[in-house]
Amino acid sequence: MARQSSATRPVMSSEPEETPVVDARYCVPAATAFAVTKTISVTGHDFTVNDAHGTAVMQVEAAVFSFLQARSLLLDTASRRPVLTLQDDSYMATSRWQAYRGDSTSRRNLLFVAVKLSPLNLARTKVRVFLASNGSGERVPDFVISGSYYDGACTVSAKGRGDDGYAIAQITRQDTAGGALLGRHTYTARINPGVDQAFIIALAVILDEMYH
Repeated sequence: MARQSSATRPVMSSEPEETPVVDARYCVPAATAFAVTKTISVTGHDFTVNDAHGTAVMQVEAAVFSFLQARSLLLDTASRRPVLTLQDDSYMATSRWQAYRGDSTSRRNLLFVAVKLSPLNLARTKVRVFLASNGSGERVPDFVISGSYYDGACTVSAKGRGDDGYAIAQITRQDTAGGALLGRHTYTARINPGVDQAFIIALAVILDEMYH
């Protein structure tokens, strides 16, 4: 999963340090890029993830029997091993997704929560991401996704220093006319060196779920 194309460019950032969230093995010392494509399926919530060489490295499959809460598994394509479980925990006007290690939904395996409040400015995107170890009561995020989903460009920032933090990845959306009508969306996740690839791929999937 760590292979890099010569065309891959890192997102501008002054902080190249390793940022593991899911697992340190998904943090590599080079900038990487992945295409995350929503596929047409019975559930409508399946995705394929290809690296810069076009090789399928991960996929997302919606759980068939999760009637009360939308739930998806992020799988390693080669081994079919579950990497993450993504579960919708939205309420009222707040869109909220939880990510758990493996195929668990146990509280002890919770890794992070992504929260999007109902915005006053619908054109702007702001999703706050809290690690399971965050002790702020979901007041001070560890990461923020900002930009404009509808314009097709969002930046993932870590909130390590200063109010604005520093960019660690960019998620862009490219839709063809026919694909958009069929609900088929393609995202490109450009990830800085040392940043957890599985974490950013999961955020791309969560963004799609929050807006569709």
